[in-house]
Amino acid sequence: METTIGARAANGGVYTRMVLVQVFWAGTFVASEIALHDQPPALTAVVRFILTTAIYMAMCVMLRDLHAAPLSSRLTEIGRGAWLALAAMGFFGVALYTLLLHLGLAASTAAYAALLIPTTQPIFTAILGRLAFRDAITSALVVGLALGLLGAGLVIFGGLSLRDDTVLTGNLVIVAAALSFSCYSIAAKFAPSSLSATENTTISFVFGTVFLLPMPVLMGEAIALGDATASFWLSIAYLVVFATVLPYLWWNDAVRRIGSARTGIFTFLMPPLAVILAAIMLGHTPTPQQILGGALALCGVALATFGWPGRARNP
Repeated sequence: METTIGARAANGGVYTRMVLVQVFWAGTFVASEIALHDQPPALTAVVRFILTTAIYMAMCVMLRDLHAAPLSSRLTEIGRGAWLALAAMGFFGVALYTLLLHLGLAASTAAYAALLIPTTQPIFTAILGRLAFRDAITSALVVGLALGLLGAGLVIFGGLSLRDDTVLTGNLVIVAAALSFSCYSIAAKFAPSSLSATENTTISFVFGTVFLLPMPVLMGEAIALGDATASFWLSIAYLVVFATVLPYLWWNDAVRRIGSARTGIFTFLMPPLAVILAAIMLGHTPTPQQILGGALALCGVALATFGWPGRARNP
């Protein structure tokens, strides 16, 4: 009895941290938009991932004693395909995704991103997964895709007072960012199993940061970090610590304790939380059509991910 109560209390702590993870991730779009008010898109991405990568490299050093073989020897055993997977993870999940997200936010708003990214990205991932791994196309996936596309359309075109060419372009770029992150998710399936999740993530961050480094110059951005405001640096600190490092650690702990299925369900909290934060901090209030679109898209994601209610999913 005491063991059961203790387990429930421990799981309660996990559930609390998972809710906080969704709050932190919801704030990513708001913090990014605030940072972009001060500095251009590519430079903001470079600063964020230089700092994030440095922290992840430090984590790898601190965790090195957990592995029987040193990292250097395990790296020499990685084949060309695995290195390509890590490079693809860095390109699609760090460089291209972050650049597209920042460019989209510069033209649109955090509220749009909060509704579009979490709802379209899982749909894209499901489609690419079927194409890459030749999984069966189920009726739940087809209907989920249709609901997701309908919901995304309502989100993109539902803001009648804001609808213009600039915002529409920004929304489409945000959807492209979601597609890029889906490509990252597929590439991650081919990451070397001889490395830990932290090591794979760190190496992909190194690749992504290298891809990002020349972009401020190539995009003709003014580099004036000396003039950056306190709000910019606070936003960067949030993106590095609360949007990346802490959620990653807590998420992996939750997967170990309560399983990936239960952990994944918490991601459905992120869109409404992000919309609420965007409304409070930035004054971006979604229209009823956009809220309906977000709800439909979430239903589509749930259907594509978990299948029809009451039916066992095929392995």
